[in-house]
Amino acid sequence: MRVAMLGLYPPDPDHIVGGVEAVTYHLARALATFPEVDIHTVSFRPTRQAPRVIHHGRVTAHLFPTPRADRILWHRPTVRVLHRVLATLQPDIVHAHGTTMYAGAAVSAPFPHVITVHGIMAREAPTVWGWRRRFAREIDRWFERWVLRRTREIIAISPYIAEAYPRLRARLHFIENPVDPRFFDVPASAMEAGNVLCVARVIPRKGILSLIRAFARVAGEFPAAHLYIAGETTSFPEYAAACREEVRRHGLVARVHFLGPLSMDALAQAYGRAQVVALASLQETAPVVIAEALAAGRPVVATAVGGVPYMVREGETGWLAPPRDEAALAAALARALQSPEQCARMGARAREDARARFHPLSLARKHLEVYEDVIREA
Repeated sequence: MRVAMLGLYPPDPDHIVGGVEAVTYHLARALATFPEVDIHTVSFRPTRQAPRVIHHGRVTAHLFPTPRADRILWHRPTVRVLHRVLATLQPDIVHAHGTTMYAGAAVSAPFPHVITVHGIMAREAPTVWGWRRRFAREIDRWFERWVLRRTREIIAISPYIAEAYPRLRARLHFIENPVDPRFFDVPASAMEAGNVLCVARVIPRKGILSLIRAFARVAGEFPAAHLYIAGETTSFPEYAAACREEVRRHGLVARVHFLGPLSMDALAQAYGRAQVVALASLQETAPVVIAEALAAGRPVVATAVGGVPYMVREGETGWLAPPRDEAALAAALARALQSPEQCARMGARAREDARARFHPLSLARKHLEVYEDVIREA
């Protein structure tokens, strides 16, 4: 079976940016372990480099530079490139990630297709700062509607997908996101009391400002606590600057640390040191960071947005708080920080839960079953 996987894919697997890249990489790698699968990924990168092909084991990755003004042109330039690649590959099935140009190419190509919806554009748009970015998200929202009207088969990474799109005509296949297998081997003994880890890009949707303010509320009660934020700070520099200013305003420069993007090995070590992993997002579908934290055996404090309540079991594998409610988020952080022993017990339950839900090999088998079913239907 030849699979063409369209979506964000990392040229350097040790430096993965964002949850969608992580999902496509780990799913492609897991699918490649099945000898009957010939897996090709096709991705666009914000670079001026010429198109190239790289090999990660049995995964063949096709990388192309993103054409200028592609979004304004309704993604026609990228869709044309994707159609040419698909015509050459002649796949048995096309699997697109997201609802932008990759999905647009999948639904308009003459091959059986399935789409994984990773974000709800209509609900992410209001979280963006700046009119230019808002305008871009509005285009994405309308393109998403165009795609979903033409989609026949959808991988739903959370039941939240069905809630967000109650009028979908497509058939839904419920399969959660895979995580890097190395996170299952993070040692429980590496935990450092008071270590709060947030793995997220420093952008408005991730609620970093709210998390900093919540941490400031508990910092006096827990003088040994430190907040570590692992994620890029360049996409929204004005928001990153506001976050740093908030840290200075609360006098927490020595206790809130911006780590930048981490390599996968460094990220695994960061999970190991964490007593609790925090995510204060304003909107999420099924955040990979929560799956990673649970796999690493760390409880989670998170906002109860989107599909997050389907991932975290309140009081068993973590604590939930309403979005933008910094007092409730601070109270959840305090419950976590007051007992490293309780966090260790919850983390053990979290890892057991994660093994059954997020291991890439078992999820790759489920994807293969969907592929075979879709090909038969087509």
